[in-house]
Amino acid sequence: MSYIILSGGVIIWPIILLSIISLAIVLEKTWNLARDIIIPKNLTEHLISLVADDSLTEKKIRKMSKDSVLGSIFAKLINEKNNDKANLRLKAEEVGRFEVNRLEQYLSLLGTIATVSPILGLLGTVMGMINIFSNLLEANLSSVSPLASGIAEALVTTAAGLVVAIPTLIFYRHFTRIIENYALELEEESNKLIDYLSK
Repeated sequence: MSYIILSGGVIIWPIILLSIISLAIVLEKTWNLARDIIIPKNLTEHLISLVADDSLTEKKIRKMSKDSVLGSIFAKLINEKNNDKANLRLKAEEVGRFEVNRLEQYLSLLGTIATVSPILGLLGTVMGMINIFSNLLEANLSSVSPLASGIAEALVTTAAGLVVAIPTLIFYRHFTRIIENYALELEEESNKLIDYLSK
């Protein structure tokens, strides 16, 4: 395995670095996009019942805002509950945009890695071909061994670039779709609370 990596030449190292960064982002997103962290089950109904019973304390509001993204939006809405429906919607949109933007953190980097990795692989291929032709000029044409390192460099970097890019692109699309769905659900749940508060 180490021989294959070393035969990739200089370009293999940036590809390996990108693969490590990509893996770190995938693990971070998998953890931070868990449903309980974004939209806990029955939070809207539970909050409405607390407001109805007049048992919602500042301590509960602070805890709710720290526990989940939806809780953070709800905490801001509760603090603005004396406003009219239009202002509550504006507040929900403002906080929602901020929270969705926070969820999308590092996602553009993941997309960039998916784009750059195959290009780096292509650069490695070009460098490998240059290596082959340089060896041809220096070596005796009856021997193929001087060509082997250039061919290895060309093939290994291309393969490595694709190996990094394909799963990274899949995860990028997957996380983007999850965040889009969460954004719609956050809006829907916020509207339920706004409708209740504005009665």
